[in-house]
Amino acid sequence: MKKTEQRTSYKWLSMSVVSVGTFIITLDSGIVRIVLPHLGNVFHAGPNAVVWVLLIYLLVGTGLMLTLGQAGDTFGRKRLYTGGLAIFTLGLGLCSLARSLIQLVMFRLIQAVGAAMAAAVGNAIITASFPARERGRALGIKEAVVGAGLLSGPALGGFLLDLLGWQSIFYLRLPFGIIAVAMAWILLKEQALSKRGEKFDLAGAASLFFALTCLLLAVNRGQSLGWTSPWVVGLSVAGLLLLLFFLIVERRVVQPVLDLKFFQSRLLSAASTSHVFLYMSTSAVNFLMPFYLIQGLGFGASKAGVLLITGPAVSLVVSPLSGGLSDKLGTFSLCALGVALVSVGLLLLSSLGSSVPLTRIVFYLIILGVGMALFITPNTSAIMGSVPGERLGTASAMVGTLRQVGMSIGLAIAGSVFAASQFSHAALFISQGLPEDVAQRLCTISGFHDTLFVLLPIAVVGLVASVCRGKK
Repeated sequence: MKKTEQRTSYKWLSMSVVSVGTFIITLDSGIVRIVLPHLGNVFHAGPNAVVWVLLIYLLVGTGLMLTLGQAGDTFGRKRLYTGGLAIFTLGLGLCSLARSLIQLVMFRLIQAVGAAMAAAVGNAIITASFPARERGRALGIKEAVVGAGLLSGPALGGFLLDLLGWQSIFYLRLPFGIIAVAMAWILLKEQALSKRGEKFDLAGAASLFFALTCLLLAVNRGQSLGWTSPWVVGLSVAGLLLLLFFLIVERRVVQPVLDLKFFQSRLLSAASTSHVFLYMSTSAVNFLMPFYLIQGLGFGASKAGVLLITGPAVSLVVSPLSGGLSDKLGTFSLCALGVALVSVGLLLLSSLGSSVPLTRIVFYLIILGVGMALFITPNTSAIMGSVPGERLGTASAMVGTLRQVGMSIGLAIAGSVFAASQFSHAALFISQGLPEDVAQRLCTISGFHDTLFVLLPIAVVGLVASVCRGKK
């Protein structure tokens, strides 16, 4: 009885530790994106340049996540999780000292390494601590913590920006990072290790990282350099060749960074595809909404931040419910309904104009938030439940990588389309004799519309993939 009580006690203890770290890391996403328009003014940079403050964070995570998941299985998930939080906290301090956009992006790279280390094994620690029958519930609770972090970020970031300046969004989080490191070091137990002594698939990890880097750079710089310019064409070709090399390497190595045999499962391959496409579409909304609210509608950062908590607030409530329902009803119907609602939410948001009631904006964001909450937890549970127990670290990292890939591609597309649309509409509005400030506001709103129309079909593809996976 005592042993059972200890196991029960520890599963909630591990949940608490992982939840604290998860909250601090996910808080970063919401708190940083609200200041992007301000950073553009401070560093005199356009949206396709400022987007790298977010994009470098996602790119590093994408390139390292799978390797770090394998490292957690080999060297210990506690070690990786604790070390990741420590590096993330160091990155916070460095970002607050940045004096240029390039410096900020480089310091964000350091911060991203730490976040990737912790995120790579977070789901694995929870999955290994809870029995299989409670997996959906446990992951739902963790997803609610993600919602809480995203919920707090925009409002807190807007308040700090108006009160203390953009540097405060980094240095004021240092004490909480230190507390999270101490909790992980003291309270977590090291979980059973597997495959000790095996070599990492460095060739696979490196080729994946540089393939995505080349492709994202090509998408991001296509508008400014020209889609047929030697640099853009060269980056595109290099990215595709490196991606092909990655697939060849993964088929031949003994312990690949991404085991392609996983994707022989129809459920896992379809669930993974829908995961990527959902985050491609929703990351664009997260990037665009601050520009629409602040530069398009003229809201202050604090007011915009309060509005942007709508989606995460819904996720905070709905995610635990969807996790529990997935344990009882299965994951298929919840995932399909979730992506359908995301598609509807994108369509409705794309109709917003220059004069719109706040209640309508909130209602559309609620629809989007409910859709995401219904999809993410059940889909994550389906992926985690389709791999062997000794590969949980790899599976956890794979879920994180799928999210990062989707968000990276979505942000690159959104940044490029948004900048291109603004530029093309600016010439039209100025030729009509509109004042510069009015033209800038209308350009932002037009760019917001055009980018969401481009991303809407991507969400629909995610819906098709989710339906095609089948009920079993």
